Amino acid sequence: MAREHDIDQAWLGLLDAERTSRYYQAMAARLRRWHMGLTAFVALGATGAVGSLLSGAPEGVAAVLGVAVAAAAVWSFYYGHASKAAMMEAAGNDCAEIALCWRNLWAHLEGLDGEEARREIEDLQRREQAATERVPAHLARRHRLNQRCAQEAYAVVGAEYAVAS
Repeated sequence: MAREHDIDQAWLGLLDAERTSRYYQAMAARLRRWHMGLTAFVALGATGAVGSLLSGAPEGVAAVLGVAVAAAAVWSFYYGHASKAAMMEAAGNDCAEIALCWRNLWAHLEGLDGEEARREIEDLQRREQAATERVPAHLARRHRLNQRCAQEAYAVVGAEYAVAS
């Protein structure tokens, strides 16, 4: 029979996997929006239509727009929003799969002995660590987003398992 500590570990693991899945998916969406916005800005700034609109504008406005478009192109290339979004999405998908495994463990925890439960818990913890360690540390530190995802995860998982808030 699983010990109280194992039950707590499984519950916390389930909540954490749900939170990280939500966090990485939200970060991927944010990075995709940045990438699309910068790409659209560079594309619009590079067209002749914008140049013709600015033909009647003061000379400084066209120069500022040119510098802004060049800066956006360099920033987009340097920062790599698209590749980071793909990385975050992959981590989010992996964490969602791991959350399903935590749910399965939670459903069968009572039937496991202590050693089996610990092995399963350690395996899932290792899998989650492997899924998230490829994400650059600076992208995993959005405190407000992390808090929001934790609240959403607790609400969803709590409702699913009828846990009082």
